[in-house]
Amino acid sequence: MRFKRGVTHVIFFDIEYYVPREHRNGPGLRANPYLNGSFVMGGVFQRYFPIDEKPEKKEEFWIWDMEGKDVVEQEKNLLEKIYLYFRESWTRWELLGKDPGLTEPMAVGFGITRLDIPVLFVRSLIHGIAELERLYDTYFKLRHFDLSVASAPVLPESRNRKVLAPVSQNWAVRNLLGDGRRKPSGTTVWELYDAGEYQAIMERTREEVELARKVYQELRKLRNGLPGRP
Repeated sequence: MRFKRGVTHVIFFDIEYYVPREHRNGPGLRANPYLNGSFVMGGVFQRYFPIDEKPEKKEEFWIWDMEGKDVVEQEKNLLEKIYLYFRESWTRWELLGKDPGLTEPMAVGFGITRLDIPVLFVRSLIHGIAELERLYDTYFKLRHFDLSVASAPVLPESRNRKVLAPVSQNWAVRNLLGDGRRKPSGTTVWELYDAGEYQAIMERTREEVELARKVYQELRKLRNGLPGRP
């Protein structure tokens, strides 16, 4: 992997996904991008240049801010904006890197490989946001750094020490940042959306991105403190 000052960057992000009432009681992950009536509500995104220790301003896109005669058109317009945000990262990599061996932009967040990235890809595919190959390149050629997985080896396990598995955001934040406050499940955003509590959704998602940045930096600090590290 090769890195370059001013070009190498990560994208901290978190999206919120709406699941209709009739699909909320199933087991496990209930956010399925192929479910009728489900849609991306929006998300918060922030580029961060780790070599320079330089964060850019957070950007956010929300379905209630989009034009459109219905939620279908609004989601399409929302996904176009999110897609262009990620394309900008690829453009920077292609034009400013000037090195075909430079490591691709990195997407960082909790559970992004299980939910956020697949959902953005599938919903964008359904809406025809771009050519299939282009969509795949945009979302799956990113370097995915899922904090639920990356945090697991450095956190205590009290249930079964023989199992190494992804951890929850609450567990990572509690053990890495010393913050014992338990955040409500991500499913609470469905009720907030139904109630029109959009501000609460936005504030929650901004905090998710801020926590992702702090956990990433704490993991980097732990990595750099290992024996043999400069």
